[in-house]
Amino acid sequence: MTNPQEFTFGYHLNTWDLGGLSLDEGLEIIRRNGFDYVEALARDEFSHDFARRFMGTGFQPVPMGSSDITFLSRIELFSTAAARGLKLSSLYCNREFINPLTWEKELATLGAITRLLHGFNAPGIVLGGGPPAAPGTDHSHDTYVRFAAALTRVAERADALGMWAAYHPHIDTFVETREQLDRVMNELDAGAAGLCIDTAHLTLAGSDAVAAIRDYASAIKYVHFKDVASCSITGPDRYTAFRSLGEGVVDIAGAAAQLRANNYRGLVIIELDTTEQEPEEALRASVAYIKNLGLELRPTAAARL
Repeated sequence: MTNPQEFTFGYHLNTWDLGGLSLDEGLEIIRRNGFDYVEALARDEFSHDFARRFMGTGFQPVPMGSSDITFLSRIELFSTAAARGLKLSSLYCNREFINPLTWEKELATLGAITRLLHGFNAPGIVLGGGPPAAPGTDHSHDTYVRFAAALTRVAERADALGMWAAYHPHIDTFVETREQLDRVMNELDAGAAGLCIDTAHLTLAGSDAVAAIRDYASAIKYVHFKDVASCSITGPDRYTAFRSLGEGVVDIAGAAAQLRANNYRGLVIIELDTTEQEPEEALRASVAYIKNLGLELRPTAAARL
């Protein structure tokens, strides 16, 4: 007998955020299409600068950074959305984690964002980043130890507020491949920082996302359902190759089945970056796909988050 669906879907604001489109309109589209939860990039100055310096998205403009005015205005927008019934599930925060010159400030800002999320009744904080290994190499054992220790410190602050912290393996960051994921998990204490599994980013790195969901069931706090046109794309083109669910090569059906087998009770966020479609059309294509899999946006069996 198939386990009931106990996870709830949300949608990511990336389509509007990265496409330079109206965020207010994006939040309204997400809400009116039946989602209760939205995730967004933090887009604070640390996150912005990490993406500019480390992530292989091609040529970058002159650094502009995020001001406190921009960041606080962004938070007010989420507050307005919350008043309309759309809950903020998390913010995605890039950090280096292993840079001794910036780490204490990174930790302080992550602590502040965690408290901000707590004020929104969000369940946790998503962590990304860490400099990628040089091509053809991997990080040293000592670097893995330092990285895991940094994740643990963030997780301890989140846990004190009754929240989780989940690290997101991602192309062009510290953890890209399954082998790197295994090495980080070997250094993390049980019950400390958890995982946010992203189906597309693991696939792009040549890894089996469904196997990762199976093998790390007890560590998974949060999930991104994301599809990509091909797993053989390289360079900056990877960032424009993401597709609505069911329009790429990612085994979304297998990932959903594995989450049900795991009795996963958290959030699954549908994510799409820039798209040539109308954003609402792309969103509805993903919704139609998950419904064709027999899934619901708000399943009656879902636990309260």
